Amino acid sequence: MIRYLTRRLLIALPVLIGISIVVFLLVKLQPGDPFVGMIDPNAPPEQKEELMRRAGYDQPLLVQYLSWASRAFIGDLGYSTQYGAPVSAIIASRLGNTLLLAAAALVITIAIALPVGIYQGLRRDSLGDHAVSAASFVLLSVPTFFLGILLIKIFAADLRWLPTSGVTTVGAGHTGVAAALDIGRHLILPALTLAGVNIAVFSRYVRSSVGDILHQDFVRAQFAAGATRGEVLWIHVLKNAAKPLITIVSLEIPTLLSGALLTETVFNWPGIGRLNYEAVENRDYALLMGIIMFLAVAIVIANLLADLLYSAVDPRVRVSS
Repeated sequence: MIRYLTRRLLIALPVLIGISIVVFLLVKLQPGDPFVGMIDPNAPPEQKEELMRRAGYDQPLLVQYLSWASRAFIGDLGYSTQYGAPVSAIIASRLGNTLLLAAAALVITIAIALPVGIYQGLRRDSLGDHAVSAASFVLLSVPTFFLGILLIKIFAADLRWLPTSGVTTVGAGHTGVAAALDIGRHLILPALTLAGVNIAVFSRYVRSSVGDILHQDFVRAQFAAGATRGEVLWIHVLKNAAKPLITIVSLEIPTLLSGALLTETVFNWPGIGRLNYEAVENRDYALLMGIIMFLAVAIVIANLLADLLYSAVDPRVRVSS
């Protein structure tokens, strides 16, 4: 297992280096500069040139990249011109909100998609299967921002059951259990919105996997040996159906960690996705590069985790690698 993990880490390192080069070049080649909103338009050009020189923007691109990459390697992602604080500290301040939203959305997704997909796989081409498939296609076709606005309209504006935006109720001053419940109420709508499309996607994959595995010879052999439907489903079918689900979950983790920009924008949820939008809007290049590299690392870690889970579910993967 250690050798397997070491090989995967050695593969991930050049991938991250390549991503860092592409990200750096794409951001640096954008028109304008990050100081456009910080300097008085009537200020003399010498003032802007001095600021650019102190920030290292007068150096060749290769020198700028090596300087940034060497600092990023030890966790120093630079200084945000928008917030006037270290980029790593700003990302860390928003990370908790994003992890909370991502975890809630993932739990909702699996809790709904898994039983729905199993039901469809067991009753393929039945009336219930067609009805759920139609609902899935409708959910896939609805834009995320529209789904969020629709949920706000129904549950916040009409029924007044849930708050419309934010993480906590402003000025409420809740503490302890009351504060946790208040955060939970604010979390429901954005988590449902973020989970909406994933539920449709996950359930389709589970349906396909369960339906295919039920027709395999080893499953028929289990039934012939007298195993019950429940035993075959829980012991054999779900274990073999877990591999494609692991892939989908690992691929969706970075999207969930980014907070699905539109979801965080609609609900004014202060997470990484919203922060990314603010960095683009204000040309905060250091912050933008820090966020993108954070998400790149998250993607690599998610794929590494998927590989490890694959090897745990099917040892043949580890042997063949």
